[in-house]
Amino acid sequence: MNRLRHLPAGLAAGALVAAMALAVPAATAAQAASGRANVVTALDYNSTGWAYLQVPASTQVAGFAEPGFDDSAWQRGQAGFGTTNGTCSWNNQTNVKTPWAVNTDILVRHWLHLPRDAQAVRIQGTVDNDAQVYFNGHLVQSAKSGKCAAGAIDVVVPATYLDCCNLLAVRGHDYGAAAYLNLRVTYVKPAQAF
Repeated sequence: MNRLRHLPAGLAAGALVAAMALAVPAATAAQAASGRANVVTALDYNSTGWAYLQVPASTQVAGFAEPGFDDSAWQRGQAGFGTTNGTCSWNNQTNVKTPWAVNTDILVRHWLHLPRDAQAVRIQGTVDNDAQVYFNGHLVQSAKSGKCAAGAIDVVVPATYLDCCNLLAVRGHDYGAAAYLNLRVTYVKPAQAF
C-alpha cells in the first residue's frame, strides 16, 4: 500500500524529499544542500614520480616544459627538492626528499590527470629562490620568492590550457646557501545537482 497516496500533496512531496535525502550519503547531501563545490588534490606536496634534472644556471634545455619532450633519461624523485641545511623551516630531512644542489637550476616534470569537469586548477608551492611554472607548455607564473617565501608559487591555470592528461613543469633557480622546491595541484569539482 502506498502511504504517500493518503497524504495531502504538500506533505507527500515533503515526505518524498526527506526519504530521498536519507538515501543520499551524508557528505553528498551536505554538499547539495550547501551548493558548495569540493576542492580535490590532484598532486600533493611530497608527491612521488617527478622526473628531474639539475643543471648549471646558464644551461638551456629547449622544450623541457613541452608535453612531447623526452625526459626518459632524467632521474626520478620525490618532492620536496632541496638541501637539508639552511634558514628556511623546510630545509630539513622531513621535508626534503630529493637533493637539489645550491647554485644550480632544477628542472622538474610531473604528469597528472584531471576530470573533464575540473575547474579552477590551482598550482601552489614554495621555492628558494625563484621558479618558472609551466602547465602543458604554457608559462603560467614566474615566482620570485627570495628566500623561501611560503606560497610564492600560487596560480590558477587558464581553463584553455587544461586537458585530461596534463604536464606540470617547473624550472627552479637557486642562488646559494640553501635550495627548496615543493608543489601541489588542486582543482574544484562542482557540486552535483540532485
